[in-house]
Amino acid sequence: MGLAIDNGSDLKEAQHALFSAKATGSAWLLLNYVRRDTVKFATGGESGPEDLRQHLEDDQVQYALVRLAVPPQAGSLEPSTRDVFVQWIGPDVGDIEKGKKAEYLKDAQGFLQPSDAKVDVTNRDKLDTET
Repeated sequence: MGLAIDNGSDLKEAQHALFSAKATGSAWLLLNYVRRDTVKFATGGESGPEDLRQHLEDDQVQYALVRLAVPPQAGSLEPSTRDVFVQWIGPDVGDIEKGKKAEYLKDAQGFLQPSDAKVDVTNRDKLDTET
């Protein structure tokens, strides 16, 4: 059995609002576990990953989609974006819990599509636009 999402319609609504093809600014969405095999859309924002950090919990595995604004490519005046899937593993998450949650990683990535890259974050101070 795969990972379930508790409030999928809320997630879709937030994705549409924050991650539309026309949106060129930074944004993020966060999923939290509510049961062993169920996540929910917790919150989102129209800012960079630095603001996401305050929502990361030391004793949780959480998933986020972060949109980063990037400078225009050579020959273009249009700014573009990169969407990055983030897996947060808090410092107080035990090895057994990490193992249990590892089986749901692909499902979580499926909820937060599309993404251009995936990063695992274990130090919230390193979650910033530059890194």
